[in-house]
Amino acid sequence: MSVTQEDPRPEPDELAGVPQLRGELAFRLLVDAVQDYAIFLLDPNGHVLTWNSGAERIKGYSADEIIGQHFSVFYVPEEREAGRPMRLLGLAAEHGRYEDEGWRVRRDGSRFWADVILTALRDDQGTPYAYAKITRDLTERRAAEEQQRALLVEQRARAAAEEALRARDRFLSIAAHELKTPVASLQLSAESLVRARDADRLDDERLRTGLKRMTKAADRLGDLVRELLDVSRLAAEHAPLQLSPTDLAALVRDVLARFEEQGETHRIRFTGPDVLWIPGDVARLDQVVTNLVDNAMKYSPPEAPVDVTLAEEEAGAVLEVRDRGIGLDEASVDRIFEPFGRGENAEHIQGMGLGLYISQQIVARHGGTIIGAPRSDGHGALFRVTLPRNEGVQR
Repeated sequence: MSVTQEDPRPEPDELAGVPQLRGELAFRLLVDAVQDYAIFLLDPNGHVLTWNSGAERIKGYSADEIIGQHFSVFYVPEEREAGRPMRLLGLAAEHGRYEDEGWRVRRDGSRFWADVILTALRDDQGTPYAYAKITRDLTERRAAEEQQRALLVEQRARAAAEEALRARDRFLSIAAHELKTPVASLQLSAESLVRARDADRLDDERLRTGLKRMTKAADRLGDLVRELLDVSRLAAEHAPLQLSPTDLAALVRDVLARFEEQGETHRIRFTGPDVLWIPGDVARLDQVVTNLVDNAMKYSPPEAPVDVTLAEEEAGAVLEVRDRGIGLDEASVDRIFEPFGRGENAEHIQGMGLGLYISQQIVARHGGTIIGAPRSDGHGALFRVTLPRNEGVQR
């Protein structure tokens, strides 16, 4: 007798839905297994529909506790009161996807920094029927970034403090060196006059010579003190401009006349209009022109010509001072406008390196610019000042 065994395999029509069911099951298992991301669905009104193990780990709610609740419970109170959760749903509905970072609240009330992606799921008519929400806990990364930022701020503050100390030391060194010379000259001249008087050899000529030396040293001290006061006032912005219609051409001629009266050996050649009106602070602009011409003569050999040119251009009034001195190297072009800045080839020249810094500050406050460059012919330096003109100023 033969025995017929029943075939356990299902008929083909019974398998119709199995592959799809297995795919959906596999996907659900995959989502649920993800531990580093909270992945869940919201209904159109923002109520939680699904919950994975990553969401439970990050937010602290079990599926039974959270499903059916509104997702606004994850937001800090002030954002809930401001209606931010529903605004984010609206943005996701409008754009299809919206990403946000901010503080979120766990079940125990603790906060964490979250990166959130909301994606609208639409039906055939394009209406959102649910929202997929993926949340990642970035608290540790944010803490590391903040620590890095704090470290960078600390490093910059330390570097600034170190630079301030270097600037202070540089100032003390330069100021001491520059002040020492006129002080020593005053002291030596005074001692010489005292000795001559004690020896009964203090005639009129010796007295005149000694007093002349002392006056020159005192003038030098006065100039140094004025420079230091100017730097202090400009740095503290305690030197407001006294603007008035200013004939820059007349001002430049007055400055050059003073240098000629002092018996300078340099030839100063001026080219410019008879009149050029600008809005300016007469005393401060006088200081700029004086500094530039004094620099040109200081860095040039005796009797070398200094060319001063004033012109009216589209950019404004343009003043150029050209010398035939030791020149200006490219590496020093920016540094010379810093406090105590000096060119590489100018270390032996007397001065604290404040004149150009003061001039740059004054010109900037007039809304203008000042630049320095080597001369195009390779001999000496060129300084160019541009000052804006006001059409309402008297011409």
